[in-house]
Amino acid sequence: MSFSMIFSIIIIIAILAVAFYVIRFFVGVNECGEIGLYYNDLQNEVDKAWKSSSYSGFLEGDLPSGVESICFGTLGSSQVKEDDREAHDFLLRYRRHDKNLFLYPSQQGCDSTLASYKVEHVDIEGFFCLDRVDKYKVRLAKGSGDALVKVSE
Repeated sequence: MSFSMIFSIIIIIAILAVAFYVIRFFVGVNECGEIGLYYNDLQNEVDKAWKSSSYSGFLEGDLPSGVESICFGTLGSSQVKEDDREAHDFLLRYRRHDKNLFLYPSQQGCDSTLASYKVEHVDIEGFFCLDRVDKYKVRLAKGSGDALVKVSE
């Protein structure tokens, strides 16, 4: 084989490697965007409920396939269901953060940068996780005398 033929093969391999890297990078950006959009939709729905005199409804949303559960509550809470104990113990690394929403496993949250989020204007009793059933479905409720929106399973 001539030098130009070998050089051409090396260039083709390099171009294919860069193309696969770029595609993989943009797929990761898409997943990060999906998480960010879910957080935005949830906060918008909570704000809508918080501003109304009373509210009852659900927010359905989807997250990347690597996220097994979405968990709500404070990590210092003693009210943890036995089914959610594993996720709670795993997420204790975020205890110092002022967050009340966590993705489990957290590695799926864009290298952990979006693995937790602070939802404003909510009252969450205890700590609970929602598993994916088609989509994640979060119950939001606010009574006429409530100051905050209650988030529950």
